Amino acid sequence: MGLQFEGQERSGKDVVVMKEVSKGFAGRSLFEQANLHVRFQERAAIVGRNGTGKTTLLKLLLEEINPDVGEIRIGSSVKIGYLSQHAYENMKSNVLEAFRENVAVTEGEARHILAKFLFYGPAVFKKVTQLSGGEKMRLRLAQLMYQDINFLILDEPTNHLDIESREVLEEALEQYNGTILAVSHDRYFLNKLFEKTYWIDRCKLFEFAGNYAWARQKWEEKLEEEVIKHKHHGRKSVEAISIKKKDSRSFAEIENELMHIEEDIYALESEMEYVADVERLEKLYEEKTKKALLRAKLYSELENIVE
Repeated sequence: MGLQFEGQERSGKDVVVMKEVSKGFAGRSLFEQANLHVRFQERAAIVGRNGTGKTTLLKLLLEEINPDVGEIRIGSSVKIGYLSQHAYENMKSNVLEAFRENVAVTEGEARHILAKFLFYGPAVFKKVTQLSGGEKMRLRLAQLMYQDINFLILDEPTNHLDIESREVLEEALEQYNGTILAVSHDRYFLNKLFEKTYWIDRCKLFEFAGNYAWARQKWEEKLEEEVIKHKHHGRKSVEAISIKKKDSRSFAEIENELMHIEEDIYALESEMEYVADVERLEKLYEEKTKKALLRAKLYSELENIVE
């Protein structure tokens, strides 16, 4: 595709710093004393199970909501661009008009740029409301890449993407020379493009200097260490732990299975977006329901271990 983007003004070394931040809703804590530090040109990912507060964390960084406790500081000369899976929900203009609302170029220049993002010929006159999820993502990405943005924040950017849109996204991010922070469930995407991983679990934010595969390995090692420590220093006696071990799996084993179940549910939901055949849709829904029931069972099992 040969994507070449406008040169962005570089930001300061520290792009965003979060210190001892806590946030909760309706009496439920999402994370406590969380710390995050993203530097210029770093590519950092935020991962964790559904409901752990990943999107809430992005909203805090975007200053859409305030922390209950702690400090969030955006660095000098940082210009944020946000790519959401819910972009353009209420826009009535066409693709060309929407692009030029944010990028000051002539119609000819706009059409040339949009062609790089697979909007060819009459496709630029298509109403934004008629675009697929992948097309909306490509349009928003085109805008961001031709604005003076040096910090991209992405919320599930590969959600419901067709193959062509995914290729555009990956190439664009590979060419981008600014800083990127993304929330995603997509293992391939995370492993390919990100070098730092923040893992949210049990109201804590853990940092790993590596991609998702590395972070997951280290996370599982951490869980195993906690289980061993719990055996020696936990509230329960050694005898009680020994009896419990016969009847249940380790904390790390259940966490690992839960992660796989979450990924399966995410994949099923993504497939359901595109299936038109009613019979196939019913089968997918049935499979998703079974996975959700298994997930609930695993959560219950996990709670029994840590009681």
